[in-house]
Formats: sequence, structure tokens, C-alpha cells
Amino acid sequence: MNKKLGTRIGSVALFVHGFIEIVGAIALVALPSEFLETRGYIPEGGKFSMVALAAIFGLSRLGAGYITWSMKRWGIAFGVVLSVITMIAAPLMHLLGAISLSSVIMDLVLSVVVLSSLLYVLLGDEVVKIDK
Repeated sequence: MNKKLGTRIGSVALFVHGFIEIVGAIALVALPSEFLETRGYIPEGGKFSMVALAAIFGLSRLGAGYITWSMKRWGIAFGVVLSVITMIAAPLMHLLGAISLSSVIMDLVLSVVVLSSLLYVLLGDEVVKIDK
């Protein structure tokens, strides 16, 4: 895999992940609460904070995807940071009951794809030589 292909894979995964987050934020606003799986965790007024977080992360991922597609190094680093934050936060959100297991799996799979492809672009495929 060359570095251009790595940026394209990471960028497309960021676009897909961002689009899913934006659709989720719109669904939280548009759908009646009986259609949403929240398992009773969201307190009164907590729906707004979940919509805001989903919109912020979704727009951030779309922005990072565009900047990564443009092959800017800071966009690649931003995509890596977003993926690491997601890999830490998604399982915690599931344990708190805020998101379903399928959402966690989707978040983790897309984050691993982004992280592995963008780290390849940043670090390359050189073999590490350890002197004894």
C-alpha cells in the first residue's frame, strides 16, 4: 500500500463515520423517543447534549476527512486523534448505557480502519532495527 492509498482509505472511513454521526444526531432530534434505544440512561435535557456531541464529532470527522483527502499532514494527525478518542470513549458510553453495542462495534471498526491507515501514512512501513 502506498501513502496516497492510505490517505484515501482513511479519508473515506472518516467521511462514512462522520456521515453516520450526523445522521444519528438528526435522528435524535427528528424521531420520537420511543423509537430510540437509550436503555433509560439519558436524563431530562440530556438528549440535547448527545445531539451536540454527535454533531460536533460528525462535523469534525467530515472536516478531517476532507483535509486528509487533500493530503495535509495536520488533517491526518487530526484524524488519528479523533480515532483514538473514539476508541477510548465508545466502550465507556456503552457501559454507561448511552449507546448500543452495535454502535460501539461500528465506531471501533471504523476507528481502527482510520487509525491503521493514517498511522501507516505518518510512520511508513519501515522495519524497526534494535541494536543490542
